[in-house]
Amino acid sequence: MEREGAPEVYFYDAENYIYGREAVPKGYPMWKDELMKGILDFGVAEKAIGTLVKVHNACSSREDIKEKFASKKIIYGLRISPYIQFTTEKHLELRCFGDKISEEIMEAKITLVHGDYSPKNIMTVNWEVQVLDYEVAHFGNLAFDLAFFSNHFILKAVKFSSYAGAYLAMLRYMTKRYFREMTCMRRRDFESAFVRALAVLMLARIDGKSPVEYLVGDEEKQQLVREVSIGMIQDKVEHFDEAWNLIQDRLGREENE
Repeated sequence: MEREGAPEVYFYDAENYIYGREAVPKGYPMWKDELMKGILDFGVAEKAIGTLVKVHNACSSREDIKEKFASKKIIYGLRISPYIQFTTEKHLELRCFGDKISEEIMEAKITLVHGDYSPKNIMTVNWEVQVLDYEVAHFGNLAFDLAFFSNHFILKAVKFSSYAGAYLAMLRYMTKRYFREMTCMRRRDFESAFVRALAVLMLARIDGKSPVEYLVGDEEKQQLVREVSIGMIQDKVEHFDEAWNLIQDRLGREENE
């Protein structure tokens, strides 16, 4: 598979857990920093989502990648335990739901999953992207990557209400492209898994062990995220259009209040 959107790896020492890679060129800003400033470049968004869906599609049939990334130890330790299980211990009424999501993530063996695909790990300049930080990579459930990624745009829409419409429009654009191009899983099954994972990850970035830093201390906005997340879970939302309408409606009312 052609390398695109990722620095070249020069060497890897498995015994000592050391590797060396190409440095990201000087001047590449972190996409998260751009987004936090209200700079929403749809060219970058297209490249970021295109890279994700291309990797998911290309790796689903690769037995060598499946074997190399078979271990789920890191995804459990860095995502399932501190994000999902810790959060549902605080919200015991959601424990069965959280257990189901955890099981889906741990048991799936569909394609290569980044595990930390977010704007903070995407460097960009002139519409080109370089994706970093692969320590959570594993062969698993691709719905996790899109849910983890999408969550950041929803949380930024909560934080910056004046830009909420723009963040959500960018997210809508990217998810539509992903759904259109994804070929390694049935659309219906994928969409359902994606929406369920998104709901619990939203709550996890408020009440989990790794709360998103820009909402810490803002109880009003944290409560808004809780209401949307728990609402999606309690209403058994499994279609993105339904989730989208709920999120857009709640954030729109917040902006007008």
